Amino acid sequence: MTKVGTRTITEGQKALDDLISEIENDNRNWNESETRFQIIDRVVIDCLGWPRDSVQVEQPQDSRDYTDYELGVPRCVIWEAKRKDKTFDLPADPKKNMFRNLDSIVALSAETLAAVEQVRSYCSNRGVEIAVATNGHQIIAFLATRSDGVAPLKGRCFVVNGFEQFQNEFPKVWQMLSPEGITENRLKRILTVGEDRAIPEKMSLRLENYPKYRYPSQLQNSLRELGELLIVDIVDKTERDTEKKFYEKCYCESGALSQHALISKRILAARYASLFDQTETAPLVKPVQSGPRKTNFSPELITAPIARRPVVLIGDVGVGKTSFLKHLMHVSAFEEFQKSIYIYIDLGSQGALSDDLKKFILTEIENQLYTQYLVDINEHKFIKSIYHLEISRFHKGIYADLRKENPSAYNQKLLEFLEKKINDRDVHIKQAISHIAKGRKKQVIVVLDNADQRDYEIQQSAFIIAQNFAKEWDSAVFIAVRPQTFHRSKQFGSLTAYPNRVFTISPPRIDHVVEKRLNFALEMAEGRIPIEHIRDINLQLPNIATFLKALQISLRENSNLVEFLSNITAGNVRAVFEFVTKFIGSPNVDAEKIINIMESEERYVIPVHEFWKAALLGEYSYYDPQSSIALNLFDIRNIEPKEHFLMPMVLGFLHHEGDHKSSEGFVSSVSILEEMQQWSFTLEATEAVLRRASNKKLLESPKRVTFEEDEGGLYGEMPNYFRISTIGAYHLLRWITEFSYLDAMSFDTPILDENLRNDIAQRVTSFEISDRLVRATTFRQYLTNIWRNSNLAPSYFNWDTSLSVGDPSFNRVKQAVKRNRVKGTSINPES
Repeated sequence: MTKVGTRTITEGQKALDDLISEIENDNRNWNESETRFQIIDRVVIDCLGWPRDSVQVEQPQDSRDYTDYELGVPRCVIWEAKRKDKTFDLPADPKKNMFRNLDSIVALSAETLAAVEQVRSYCSNRGVEIAVATNGHQIIAFLATRSDGVAPLKGRCFVVNGFEQFQNEFPKVWQMLSPEGITENRLKRILTVGEDRAIPEKMSLRLENYPKYRYPSQLQNSLRELGELLIVDIVDKTERDTEKKFYEKCYCESGALSQHALISKRILAARYASLFDQTETAPLVKPVQSGPRKTNFSPELITAPIARRPVVLIGDVGVGKTSFLKHLMHVSAFEEFQKSIYIYIDLGSQGALSDDLKKFILTEIENQLYTQYLVDINEHKFIKSIYHLEISRFHKGIYADLRKENPSAYNQKLLEFLEKKINDRDVHIKQAISHIAKGRKKQVIVVLDNADQRDYEIQQSAFIIAQNFAKEWDSAVFIAVRPQTFHRSKQFGSLTAYPNRVFTISPPRIDHVVEKRLNFALEMAEGRIPIEHIRDINLQLPNIATFLKALQISLRENSNLVEFLSNITAGNVRAVFEFVTKFIGSPNVDAEKIINIMESEERYVIPVHEFWKAALLGEYSYYDPQSSIALNLFDIRNIEPKEHFLMPMVLGFLHHEGDHKSSEGFVSSVSILEEMQQWSFTLEATEAVLRRASNKKLLESPKRVTFEEDEGGLYGEMPNYFRISTIGAYHLLRWITEFSYLDAMSFDTPILDENLRNDIAQRVTSFEISDRLVRATTFRQYLTNIWRNSNLAPSYFNWDTSLSVGDPSFNRVKQAVKRNRVKGTSINPES
């Protein structure tokens, strides 16, 4: 976040030379204020190039103390200034090494120790890693807060011993202490070389075949396949009449706010707020729904292309862009589409194997004209009707005499003329579409769906093609994209030159969508929607029908389950149904028990912890951070115990209402970093947490930024703002102290307490419920000990308060263990 410096290294060297020449003959004993004004101000700003607006002075620490200089936004270095005549006594070093052991330096002089301790305490209190003590001509820079287990005064430091060394070694000083050097962590890397302390291994590394894939039973596998067919793939495997029936029965309106969301309705309503900067060139963005049962998306918009511009539908992944378009075709604008020639092209599944996007689209248009409208654009009679005027002119052209003298040769020339026309596929198909539209008096509608499933270059091509269709073909053109795709293209890509009509699509209420989809699937499973409409499928479906009924009962009667599905998917309808189908056939769910109870009692309410287990573990026996939809809130990257609570504190800060949040729920990155610094967390640690949380969708930025990963971790430019998502809120408010969650995370969290680590390790391979209880309880106690010893006390997060949320789950497990002991039985989910 630190700004780039205002000087080049050459300019900084000259400024230092000028400074030294001015003061080298000045023998005055300046006090601290004079030293700062005459020397240190110029060193920081003129020589090292720190921008003035990133330098703060005299910042209060308490009622008596003030830091001299805080550099960076947010602050990343603190400088403590001493009088010019307060020379630091340094150990003799003929080699004039600039990297030394700090303990040997502070051992030599009480005054040097006092200066170092003073700036170290300032940094420790404010979560700043790099500390600098200076008297103007000497500099001692060191890591005041460390995450590698090394005590700050036992580590190494960077030393500049006098103006002569400062001048001679200025490039090295620049590399260490300029804004660019600090941003690139050069000083930190050098000071920690050879001193890194490895954090303890995670429990998962003690397991064989981790994460240990669990193979589903024949029943589970069958249920999974049928669930995918009836819930996820049903539309793709049916004919057009069943597709129409599907959207009539299953579609839910966009933008209906969830009653179970764990974030405020104000934030839900502002899902796409701040997507574009408020500039003159920013497009006018409207939601497709402007209120209950009201729409900005009228049939007139469909049938009358305005200013020959494509209509852009923006929506996050899985919110229902395709469903909106299909419902538009089959239901809400059915009459308008029936009176039109419409072409629906799926650039995702249909176009995935094509490298030439334009060729694919033109071929698909040609095919759909034939299959849907019985128009063969290559038929001789049709070609002659398309080019009637051109043929008339050809008759009067240079071959007019040949027509009488040699009809055979003339006809050959005419065929060559027409062949040239039809070989220009773009123009030929445009002419064909125009001819059909005029002849049948119909509007042309082209839908380009799922462009956002392709790479960026393909998306840009799709935008250009959409614009061309709208402008040159007099067509109503729709193209559906994700917010970040459109934003990037509007700024840097093919849409910079084109104005657009832009509509946003927010997710429907998840509970309504799931209820309708399960009803439809059950109707098909029970034969109320004829099964013969599913091509090439002939199945007996009693088990899946029974399981679907259990799901319906559970969703109606278990509000915790609805809350879970509504929040953990953040409105991604596609993710909801992918999860539901995985749950139906999950090897971690006892499907046989559910079916047996339903058959004998005709009623079973699935407890929410059954869904949690499927969500946390997925297809495996243990939690795997790569495949699970859950994020480990307690993972750490450094040997710093309280870092276990950095992620929960960031989520708590973003969830907490206050002046730090905008009306749309966003908090500036600088505010987040500075707030965590107040609790002594470093910028690097906080930025790593923000990146992890963003990639797992616990947080979102206005432009929906995600981060790439290499061997050094996640990287990429940090967005200016973040807000918590419903996924993040569910982790924070529901999962964080639950038995199932803590048991799963105990395998993925480095445990710094050796005794407790050994206690957990003794039961690491066991699936016995009694051992799982001990394991999870020990892990919870480990975290509780750290919290109570950490001095963390933010107003927006309290671990002790969170514990009460999870207590009922631990009590239920304790009761289950007690019952099993009485019965002399055990529970092993592997059996």
